[in-house]
Amino acid sequence: MRRALVVLLSAGLAAPAQQPLAPKQTPPDPNFSRLYPNADIKRFLDGYVAAHPEWVKLESLGKASKGEDIWLVTVTNPRTGADKAKPAMLVEAAIHANEIQGSEICVYVLDFVLKNYGKLPRVTELLDRATLYIVPMVSPDSRARWFEGPSNPNFPRTVWVSIDDDRDGKSDEDGYEDLNGDGEITQMRKKVALGQGRFKLDPKDARNLLQCPADELCDYQLLGTEGIDNDNDGLVNEDPIGYVDPNRSWGAGFQPRYVQQGAPDYPLQIPETRAIAEFLRAHDNVGAAQDFHNTGGYILRGPGAKSQRPYPAGDVRAMDLIGKEGEKMLPGYRYGTAFGLLYDAYASTDDHIYLRHGAITFTNELHRGLQADTDKNGQVSAEESLKFNDTIAVGRQYVEWKSYKHPQYGEIEIGGYRHDTGRMPEPFDILSDCHRNAAFVLFHAHHLPRLAVQPATVSKIDGDLYRIQIPVVNDRAIPSMTEIARQNKLTRPDIATVTGGKVIASGIVRDPYLHKVDYQSSRPDRLMVYGVKGYSSELLEFLVENPSRELTFTYDSVKGGKVTAKIPVR
Repeated sequence: MRRALVVLLSAGLAAPAQQPLAPKQTPPDPNFSRLYPNADIKRFLDGYVAAHPEWVKLESLGKASKGEDIWLVTVTNPRTGADKAKPAMLVEAAIHANEIQGSEICVYVLDFVLKNYGKLPRVTELLDRATLYIVPMVSPDSRARWFEGPSNPNFPRTVWVSIDDDRDGKSDEDGYEDLNGDGEITQMRKKVALGQGRFKLDPKDARNLLQCPADELCDYQLLGTEGIDNDNDGLVNEDPIGYVDPNRSWGAGFQPRYVQQGAPDYPLQIPETRAIAEFLRAHDNVGAAQDFHNTGGYILRGPGAKSQRPYPAGDVRAMDLIGKEGEKMLPGYRYGTAFGLLYDAYASTDDHIYLRHGAITFTNELHRGLQADTDKNGQVSAEESLKFNDTIAVGRQYVEWKSYKHPQYGEIEIGGYRHDTGRMPEPFDILSDCHRNAAFVLFHAHHLPRLAVQPATVSKIDGDLYRIQIPVVNDRAIPSMTEIARQNKLTRPDIATVTGGKVIASGIVRDPYLHKVDYQSSRPDRLMVYGVKGYSSELLEFLVENPSRELTFTYDSVKGGKVTAKIPVR
């Protein structure tokens, strides 16, 4: 018995450190202390393609509900293989159109890896052996509407489809309106006769309304978001544009609208999520995914709802390793399940990509809000919010109350917080959020499976029959085939082959000392392996008859790439 030197042909390891990329023209230089409309995001993407045409590819995944393109960026080192031949990570944002700043983080990731290839070893290693797929705007139509306005921090969150919310036979006829023409949709309040109100002015700050105490008479009513009763049904703003929540429209865990608010009529009905789902079906190499939302400061994984089956323990182990490290990288962020930290969310991105494609997936809820600056007790009061506006934001966030003659309510006041507050950080915080979350993306991608072949053990059994034992190692956290993929047959198993002789038996060695081997019952020339776990190895055995002086071993993994090695025999 002897150890055979393994000569690696393509071990899935990083190529030697390369020189920094030399752009063919000046690349974009975004200011990551601001938020950009769609046209600017697209201009940046075009600029990166022009600067690095071999490394960056831009294509449309299809049209969104109102006709905007859903853009996909592919970035990898073209000299080390095609994008689909490598382990890959999908990064996407703005599936909820009012959750804007994830698009900037997507651009930051692209900008950072291109600028730092050949300078930072981790970036170089990643682009040499893996692929990043980036979709900065999943819901581009509604994102454009948020910028063009008028809008508010929570609108539009829907995709741009017509829904008859009040079931009066008309759609989208009674939505929010910028009544006073200031470019913002804020709040309405009205001073009423004493005893007719449910609120009173805060004596410390008249901008704020206080709930009326049980032993007082009060004189203010809070009328809700700016708007009028357009259809004369006695309700205001009850049928705005939409409402279909794109992150309740995926295929895994789908529930109808009476269970899950915002669900469409059937899974993947809307073009936005259907385009992503079709992309994933054509790209089985995606083994990791990251989705960006806001707000609150969370690193979420599935299951989305408490009633769903828990994820397999082995996959949770990989998620925990990455997510718990993420808590350290993103100060104040908390890691856990969506239902455990927030609420039940059926048919979410996390569940679909993990349960249908076996990829380790997270959703980051960006920006901790005012808690990061003012929180003392787990809550942020209206008083603290106004103080932040007055001091840290120097008055930028708040629109002062002004009188307005409403066609139905009469004399009212309009005012409140601007649409780009609350869910969005102030400009001085955007850059920090971009970098830390991009670093988490790269950390997640770093743990895509990295397979390598260790030196083989070659022993002669009898005559021209040889036993070849070959260790295959994965030195990253994500397995080459997740447990959910194995349980639900989401992808084919990894395939190990030996050429250069007749393979008469093959199997997986369970105990090399007692020689316990799970031999495959058929097709020994194609050994099926249900993945190499994270930070683990599998010892494979082949019984080869009449081998040549040198065998060729190949380990082909859908999500871990292909490694090939030469094994000298005699």
